[in-house]
Amino acid sequence: MIDYAEKRDFLRMPIDCELSFSQAGSSRQYQGSVINLSSKGILFTSNEKFDEGTQLDIILTPSNSATAPIEAAGIVTRVGGNDVLFEIACTIGEIKN
Repeated sequence: MIDYAEKRDFLRMPIDCELSFSQAGSSRQYQGSVINLSSKGILFTSNEKFDEGTQLDIILTPSNSATAPIEAAGIVTRVGGNDVLFEIACTIGEIKN
């Protein structure tokens, strides 16, 4: 039987970095911590909850200053967690830089 992880088209890489994000078209910034990243998706934690289908503008800031921040557009596909900390999964639709 094929393991679920083996069915993915792209590997998820665990990453420890911060990110900031906003709803598309909004100037209000939120903060989060990245759990993992693939070429088509991202999973992060945040104190803010968003509905599935919400479009987000995401900026990942690597802890290594030699690596430039990554700006991307994403769509929330799954939200889990509790009333304090939420795990937010997004598909990455566009890398902006």
